[in-house]
Amino acid sequence: MTKLYFAPMSLSDLDEVMVIEKKSYPIGWSKSVMRDCIKSDYHTIALKKGDKVIGFGIVMTALDEAHLLNMCIDADYQGNGYGRKLLKYLENLCIYNRCKVFLLEVRESSPVAQSLYKSFGFKQIGFRKNYYKKSNGREHAIVMNKTLK
Repeated sequence: MTKLYFAPMSLSDLDEVMVIEKKSYPIGWSKSVMRDCIKSDYHTIALKKGDKVIGFGIVMTALDEAHLLNMCIDADYQGNGYGRKLLKYLENLCIYNRCKVFLLEVRESSPVAQSLYKSFGFKQIGFRKNYYKKSNGREHAIVMNKTLK
């Protein structure tokens, strides 16, 4: 059985991360944006199975708030509970950093992601019109948050 673990995302993980990003989103983040996140004070976490990156999460923390900027599981590994494991890890990271609120945006067209967040206790608090770029226009985002203990 191949070991599943979390590790700080490194620049050497970027090629694998970009494959996941491009498979998952119509218009995703650029490699330079990902690189900047790794080099910044953001929490960039890779979920690995053996030596392979199968998912990642990027969280920005400031004072007592955390913002989930990006989270993705490789399409080949979805449906196995890895998203749940990654979100739990990121939530614990926020708690460890003394955050009181965890905020995120989720695509309106992504009921699976919305369901995951709701199962963790996230509640809708807003709506961002035309937030995400798509190949044929823009898509709305649902803003959600959760109070951390």
